[in-house]
Amino acid sequence: MAPVVDTAAMAVSSRRMVRISAAIGIAFVLIVGGLWVTRPAPAPPPPPGPVVDPLGSRRQATARPDVTPERPAEHERPFVEPAGAGTLAYGAGNVAGALEQFKAAVAKNPEDAESWSNLGQVLVKLNRAPEALACFERAIAIIPNRWAYRFNLARALSVVGRLDDAVAQYRRAQDLFPGDYATAFNLAVTLHKQGNEASAVEQYQKAIALNPDDASFRMALALSYERLQKPAEAAAAYTEALRLSPDAPDADSVRARIAQLTAPTAPQAPAGPAPAGSGR
Repeated sequence: MAPVVDTAAMAVSSRRMVRISAAIGIAFVLIVGGLWVTRPAPAPPPPPGPVVDPLGSRRQATARPDVTPERPAEHERPFVEPAGAGTLAYGAGNVAGALEQFKAAVAKNPEDAESWSNLGQVLVKLNRAPEALACFERAIAIIPNRWAYRFNLARALSVVGRLDDAVAQYRRAQDLFPGDYATAFNLAVTLHKQGNEASAVEQYQKAIALNPDDASFRMALALSYERLQKPAEAAAAYTEALRLSPDAPDADSVRARIAQLTAPTAPQAPAGPAPAGSGR
């Protein structure tokens, strides 16, 4: 029997994957914002299992110890259906093989929503996000109320620059899984890309409420506060980030920025009388 792809586990795995999402979002915020602080992204962990997860396009697949390039796992298991073979190939780091297997899976069963979603994620990983959109849309047409499919579609839409559509899909995903902080954070980053900082702050705060121990969330929140010209709130968010991660590589830069934001503003000298002949 073909291995079963546990779709419910995809939602649970979001708890473990959010740091990858946070690293991606913070990298964008810091680059686009053009501000003074940088935070190196942590090395992404290997995939949690054979399921192609919602953030799989940013993960680095690692070969399983019992698989060699000469004899990939799917060749050792000729009884495995294409969908299962695709997950085995992906888990072994054979992305091209996974692509072909998922294509075969949807050709064999066009109503296999999971394989459509997995095919889309492989395409995103291969930097073919525009092609992935139709795959996610097909998966949603088959099972409209599955969080993972909406989340995956939203990510792909953001990658191709369709930010309004990405926000709409992230909000739909959030309706389906309101307790997921990865969704809230990704939505906040997308709103930031739009320049909608007030709404971004709201979503960053939601992500923080759901996962209060992630310093990177506070950093992103602080940057949005700076865009809104709210220095006191920005300084407070930076301070919380330092409390959570006092030994961060950029800790000294963060402290310096807090000092700038909290420094008293020098009073301006009163305007003197206008020089003779300058008035009308």
